[in-house]
Amino acid sequence: MSPHQPLNPSALRPSRRIDDCSRLDDSYLAYARSIAHEASDPRRRLDVCRRLIHSGLIGETISMLATLVNVPQLRPEVSEMMAQVRELRQLRAGNGVALPDGGAEGASDDRGYWVVPAQSDTTLIAFTGRAQRLGLSIYFMHSLLSRLNANVIYLFDWANSFYFAGVSGLSRDTETTVAQLRALCAGLHSRRVLCIGQSAGGYGALRYGAKLNADGIIAFSPLILPVMASRTRARIEAETGLPLTEEETDLRRLLANHSRPPHIEIVYGTDNAADVASARHLAGLPTVVERPLQGVSSHGTIQETVIGKTFGPLLHAFSTAAGPGLVGPLPR
Repeated sequence: MSPHQPLNPSALRPSRRIDDCSRLDDSYLAYARSIAHEASDPRRRLDVCRRLIHSGLIGETISMLATLVNVPQLRPEVSEMMAQVRELRQLRAGNGVALPDGGAEGASDDRGYWVVPAQSDTTLIAFTGRAQRLGLSIYFMHSLLSRLNANVIYLFDWANSFYFAGVSGLSRDTETTVAQLRALCAGLHSRRVLCIGQSAGGYGALRYGAKLNADGIIAFSPLILPVMASRTRARIEAETGLPLTEEETDLRRLLANHSRPPHIEIVYGTDNAADVASARHLAGLPTVVERPLQGVSSHGTIQETVIGKTFGPLLHAFSTAAGPGLVGPLPR
């Protein structure tokens, strides 16, 4: 794909694989309905509620929670989940996401990216994590990200390689995938490029964002130190055939040697020791800003900020801080 080449129309619809991992299939929904009664195991029903929430199925979650309100041992968890559902329902009101005309691509399509244009000169590249979500289903999250008035490119790492193996449909290596993403952004007439991700997707956003010369990167609980560990590098090599050194996975080294480092914000919970350690690994770099969430122990900081009504303000403040963007074409 060369710069300014028209977008492939198929990329404007989610692939079948993206669609499958972004919604619960009919068999699981049938299972959920079959246990939605007080005679079934309440713990199983609570687990179903968690999956329904992650998929953005608010009405179904409420129906299942209604079967749990009289279970004394689960009352604190049910009350907390009900509060979460109320916040999510308010956020989603009037912002439901409809699939583009034609729905998803055919069953054979393994493409790992989806482009959602917004006729904007800003493009947000969203790196999903190992669960193939941005904390919540991308269909739900798009109702929030669309408020940024930016084109969005959703990416999925089918190889579970922290995006070292590229993105299916673009390339199987980092550098060619970067070039393809740059071409996609050019095709969207982007003047400004931002990146977002959580967990493994946070690592991908930081690494690819630096290589793309993005204007800004916001990473929620990025896995930074774990990727540098020999066990993780060995697993990536075993699954992809890509040998990686500790230096190649060290984001601090990459960013410290960058000629034009992007504006970076790291969001993490102060009570999650592993996430604090990863965030502190980038401490002191001039363009890195920490956004600690006091008292939060969860690794799912996108969910925490969405439910706490701070995700939108965080995202808009980040977008403003990233600056007006490049003037003219994106660098090649």
